[in-house]
Amino acid sequence: MEMTADKPPSDSLTLWEKLSLTWLVPLFAARCIQFLLFQRNPSLHWRQNLALALLKLRRATYPTKYLHLQARRIPTGKAIELYVAQHPNIAHTTVTVPLPPASSPHLKNVPPPTLHFLTPTPTTTTTTTSATSTGADNQTTLLYFHGGGFVNPLRAPGHMPFILSLHKASNAHQTILLEYALAPEHPYPAQLIQAVAALRYLLTSTDRSLSPSDIILAGDSAGGQLVGALLAHLAKPSPYAPPLGYWQKEGHQQFKAAVFISPWVSMQWPGDASMFEKVNDGWDYLTEGQCKRYQALWNPKVDEVWANLCTHSASENRNTKEEQQVWERVLGRDGQRAMVEKTLVTVGTAEVMLDSCRRFGRRCVGGETVVVDRDTTSMDLEREVEGREVVTVECVGEAHVQPTLDAAVGYQEGVMTRVLAAWLRAV
Repeated sequence: MEMTADKPPSDSLTLWEKLSLTWLVPLFAARCIQFLLFQRNPSLHWRQNLALALLKLRRATYPTKYLHLQARRIPTGKAIELYVAQHPNIAHTTVTVPLPPASSPHLKNVPPPTLHFLTPTPTTTTTTTSATSTGADNQTTLLYFHGGGFVNPLRAPGHMPFILSLHKASNAHQTILLEYALAPEHPYPAQLIQAVAALRYLLTSTDRSLSPSDIILAGDSAGGQLVGALLAHLAKPSPYAPPLGYWQKEGHQQFKAAVFISPWVSMQWPGDASMFEKVNDGWDYLTEGQCKRYQALWNPKVDEVWANLCTHSASENRNTKEEQQVWERVLGRDGQRAMVEKTLVTVGTAEVMLDSCRRFGRRCVGGETVVVDRDTTSMDLEREVEGREVVTVECVGEAHVQPTLDAAVGYQEGVMTRVLAAWLRAV
């Protein structure tokens, strides 16, 4: 059978398992009401709390098998197709990217990735301003990697409107989504192999003729990890994919920007103390147990910098030197030209991954750290984040990849959502 980059699971629930779900419906409803009345996050708008309650308590109420089957029911490619079908102003084409000849054992069973090219058409009310600001020569491309622990596909209700908001804020000509293979069927390093092949295609294909200076790399959660893994591979080629020698040349072009949204940057070493913010288990929909499950399914090599972008403090003596060399090369702290012109890291202070994201922002990426909350005015926000070339922004009270939750309920005033829009407008 021909493999695809992303396909639904073949298992299904038994009759008894389906019947056992019925009594969970009133339990789920009761838990949501209790959360919204007595346990809501005071830092969030009521619509943000509603989205958080639905996701957090759904995960806490229903069996893991059911949640997994529901999450994988609509593959990434199909989810994008369905969304675009409902939004006829978005032009959509796809390309299946060939992989290198399977001479390496790492390429065995890795399917060719699919790139989804999205070009939203401006509405009649914004056509004049868009044409003026974009210009005929604009080639800005948002290359986006979705999150989901490398286990779940893109979630269209949240991901698609959020990604399109980034497209608008960055004044992009096009947005490209990578449909990568999912674990556990395709564990590490399948996604890195596919990302490298996708970038090589975009830079070398005569049909695309993109340069690095056209490209904004962005991703949320596991997608943020993939942005970092790709940059790490360019700085220090992994054994899993052919090197892209372009960045070894003096005077090379830079990526326009790199954006890490609640990135999954640290892996748990066996036997080490927990690296997660247990205090935030009550606020975030993502839990320590779920993170460990995703890591087990993805099965990364925790001693490799392409998997473990920023080592946990208890493991710093293991591969910190390699990590330091990689990020010095990426950010230009080694005396050479940086590989990216501007870099942004965002994280919510209610995330279980808060500590690892903070560490990544301060130790690996560098630059300043800014704290923003709901009371930060638009003027103050612009002053704090616009124009900063390298910055980590902590968003008070927000959960993991909060903008996707906000987008799912149509809320556009979330802290992280506003931060990303303000920063990208100045890129």
